[in-house]
Amino acid sequence: MTSPFEIVRADYSNAAHRSAIPQLLNIYAKDLLGFRSRIDNNILDALVPGLKKTANNLVLLACVDKRYVGMAICFFSFSTFHAMPVINIHDFMVRPEFCGQGIGKGLLNEIERIALEKGCCKITLEVQENNVAARRLYGNFGFADSFLAPEAGSQLFMTKECHRN
Repeated sequence: MTSPFEIVRADYSNAAHRSAIPQLLNIYAKDLLGFRSRIDNNILDALVPGLKKTANNLVLLACVDKRYVGMAICFFSFSTFHAMPVINIHDFMVRPEFCGQGIGKGLLNEIERIALEKGCCKITLEVQENNVAARRLYGNFGFADSFLAPEAGSQLFMTKECHRN
């Protein structure tokens, strides 16, 4: 059954949005391959205040019958090779019981609409290699491995953790 849904930009002054963002991120983390655990409450408590202080973010919420069921946390960046803005999808999720109802595609459509409105040259994201469902959604939407040139191979996403002493 497909439920009608609405995509809204998160408003940090809205109590329902402030509550939904950490709740949805925690659901995402518990289901995420390779993470599969809840996020510490101190981090969840700091999430919305931290986002509020970060000027370059975009948080979209998907709502079905006044219930928040999906979310995209994105950040604006800049492409030096194109001298244009970029949107990076940092976290992207739909509650498992609402998957397959077009909500993910709705979130991606809204991200793309905003990217075009802001003059972005591209939308980027990271996805786990074994996350078949997400890779299918992204591929169907037009995402592909990133190349500067085929002979250089695809670009890899790498991480170095920073720890304060």
